Amino acid sequence: MQAAKIESVTAASASTRRPGEFAAAVTAVVAASWLPVLTGATTRTAVGWLVAIVLAVAVEWLTRRFTAGILVSGLVISSAFVASGLVTDPTHYMPIAVTGGALGLRAALEAWRRRGLVSVTPRIVLAAVGLYLAWAALATLTSIDHRVSAVYLAGMVAVIALAIWWIPGALREQSDREHLLAAVGLLGVIVALSVYVVAIAGNVNVFGRPVGDYQLADLTLGGHSTSILFGRSSGMYLAPFEAGMTMALAVGTLLGWTARRAGRPLVLALLGVLIMVPAMLLTLDRTAWLAVILSAGAIAVLTRAGRFHVATATVVCVVFAAVFLAVLAGGLGANSIFGSCRVNCATSPDTTIRGGTGLSGREILWRASISAIEKRPILGYGPGNNVPALYPYLKGGANQIETLTSHSAWFRAGVEMGIPGLAFLVWVLAVVAWIYIRGRLRGESVGDPVHLALAASLAGLVSALTFESLLLGGVTFTSLFLAVALGLVAVPLARAD
Repeated sequence: MQAAKIESVTAASASTRRPGEFAAAVTAVVAASWLPVLTGATTRTAVGWLVAIVLAVAVEWLTRRFTAGILVSGLVISSAFVASGLVTDPTHYMPIAVTGGALGLRAALEAWRRRGLVSVTPRIVLAAVGLYLAWAALATLTSIDHRVSAVYLAGMVAVIALAIWWIPGALREQSDREHLLAAVGLLGVIVALSVYVVAIAGNVNVFGRPVGDYQLADLTLGGHSTSILFGRSSGMYLAPFEAGMTMALAVGTLLGWTARRAGRPLVLALLGVLIMVPAMLLTLDRTAWLAVILSAGAIAVLTRAGRFHVATATVVCVVFAAVFLAVLAGGLGANSIFGSCRVNCATSPDTTIRGGTGLSGREILWRASISAIEKRPILGYGPGNNVPALYPYLKGGANQIETLTSHSAWFRAGVEMGIPGLAFLVWVLAVVAWIYIRGRLRGESVGDPVHLALAASLAGLVSALTFESLLLGGVTFTSLFLAVALGLVAVPLARAD
């Protein structure tokens, strides 16, 4: 199937702004999305939700003179709040409710004006995600917790409808898609700066809880202490994965974005990558490192840009590959340091943070996931019930923690929606990959930096899908970016020439 061609048109009622104006508008949308969190955390949660509803309507109305790119970028960036320490448990969905609500309202109004729903997404992709959602609905009917599954199902339908059905056609301007990449890159730089702040100053208290997951660590070589101490940090997040993966995706998008850039934009993009690389290393998150290896490697192989751009992507890939392999082989590692020790600190294998081939306990969770799938292999336990489904199968000390997930999107899909649900997830990804590869072979969008960057980011997300509990249709940044990238890779813009 040929990728649908979207002509670059500007509606009379909307206009694409210059980069500075676009950045200011997206910043205002993201800031507005956090206001309900502040309200809900300092007053009552119900008041925060009321503010979120009002702001969703206000944001849509105030951005009508812009293209939908403002709201799409605002949606993607605001999703970074969901898993961060800048929200509380009762308010963490409010930012996405504001931006997602505004974008959904825009889509509904457009459908009303056109007297129908129109999508440029290939039918084979729509059929694949339709089967995925249909099976999720069946799994909800037999769920062990119908209320939880119904909420998750509603969110999955809303996210996939926007990301895969509507957004590819809404981003009809090449500049909107390029601005989305730049916005993700800037988000990565902001996360990197927060990682440095925590690494230097320690955890920061936000809404009464420590944020940053700070841990003083000792660099080891060959398993031996070097007495070189550094602060492991997750920045604005509660755990390293989201910080590391956000920066990994940002690095991939910037490397792709620079394919047609020169001068000041190129320098700024490379500066952003340079800022993020050490911060990613400070998170000590191997999944994020592997994601950068895959995405940067894909860009180096697939780009048609000049040698400098190829060399840049290659260097990034090689740096992280070298670190990753050194840690895997045990040549490079880190041990946690407790108390006030700063010189000649004693280390123990029990305090190892990184070093060796260990999976940080994932093998226990994967075995528990297999046991859970064997118990309910067809319809699973229902969307959102990964944690309670695993709990009876965890052995030893692991069952003392009641929030453990499968730590794999593949196992999570199998646990929550059964083996057919897992098959439908794989089918969605395979269909989009087939469309991209076939388009490349036909020479379609070969020179499109957006298409390249998003495809490379999807390659990087394979590591996150394997080692973390992502959800196609989820609202955390990584999960939402997955859905948006799938939609935009399935529907590339026609080349300007």
